[in-house]
Amino acid sequence: MAGFFLSARWPVVFAVLASAQCKPDSLRSRMMSPRLSSLFVSAAAVALVMAVAPPAQANTAASFQRDLVELLECRASPATVEAVTTALRGARYGTPQERPAYLHGWGFTRSSDEEGTTTFIDMPAALTAHGITTHRLLADDRGFSIPIDAAQRTRIVSGNGLRLRSSNLREPFQVWSAPAAAITTSSPGAIVVSSDGEGYRVGCDYPGPMREARIPPRLRETATADDMGAALECRADDAAMRRIANLWERVSELSPLAWPDNVSAVAEREYHADGQEMPVMVVTLEQPVALQGLPAQSLVLAYGGYFAADMGDASLKAVLDAAGLDAADRQVQGYWMREAAPEASSVYTRVRAFSVIPTDSGAVLAGCMTSEVRSAN
Repeated sequence: MAGFFLSARWPVVFAVLASAQCKPDSLRSRMMSPRLSSLFVSAAAVALVMAVAPPAQANTAASFQRDLVELLECRASPATVEAVTTALRGARYGTPQERPAYLHGWGFTRSSDEEGTTTFIDMPAALTAHGITTHRLLADDRGFSIPIDAAQRTRIVSGNGLRLRSSNLREPFQVWSAPAAAITTSSPGAIVVSSDGEGYRVGCDYPGPMREARIPPRLRETATADDMGAALECRADDAAMRRIANLWERVSELSPLAWPDNVSAVAEREYHADGQEMPVMVVTLEQPVALQGLPAQSLVLAYGGYFAADMGDASLKAVLDAAGLDAADRQVQGYWMREAAPEASSVYTRVRAFSVIPTDSGAVLAGCMTSEVRSAN
């Protein structure tokens, strides 16, 4: 059984998935996805794209607050978004003497940790957005938001039909947002509620450069249900494996707002099989994929290149029967395995085997083990 649990880091696992197309060194460099720059820096890119006429007269505190509330409630025009962002960026990085009168007394505090940077903006006069009155704004690479409590989160989520996406890999650990199908191009912005594990905030996802930059172009082509089913059954081609590698990188490295629409959760966890620990990454899908005719909604990627599915309520017998495995395929360590025909080219030979592993908890894992990738030379 030890062959299933090779020690490796996640980038090596992605390299195995996409090995037919990517050299390990180049893939490792690609895996280092740069974090989005802070909101205040990103606004410079917004300013280059959006042509906004200068205001005819000096802004007032009342009109600026009105524009800010529109931005926070996801109904601001591109011109208003750019104007508010530019004003707050100038106040953040300029001297107090350079600030317009309506931003006198505003405080800007930068809080940095390994997950990113948030600027806390404290206002001398309170504003009300989403029915919540506050003196504080938050600004980070996801945009502007305001802090909320659990009751306010519940009200906003239910009132706007938002769905939850969760991750235990990085902040934000929970994001409530509208499904992609519910977001129209005519909408100024989409409401987003998020949690860093300590509190909640509500903000907006506006179309434009920041949204477009969220997903690197090379990762925009992602796996289909057919790709995932083929990979689980050891019959995926190189193009499908590349799209699956893109999916895993997106869910492990990027914000839930950048995940493929069919993904609802990602987490690191452990299975135990035959007394051995099996660390894995688990992706939960909104809609199941088919594995040998059985539905599978939780995909598993284990160290060593084992791409499988947690078969949920399906019994071990049902999975073995669907896969056509019998006593002849049972290994001495207590799992079932049948090797697929090797695939060879001028530069590599890929050896894959379909396997079914009963875990100590009663869960059944079924999928494809890429046992070896070697040069034909």
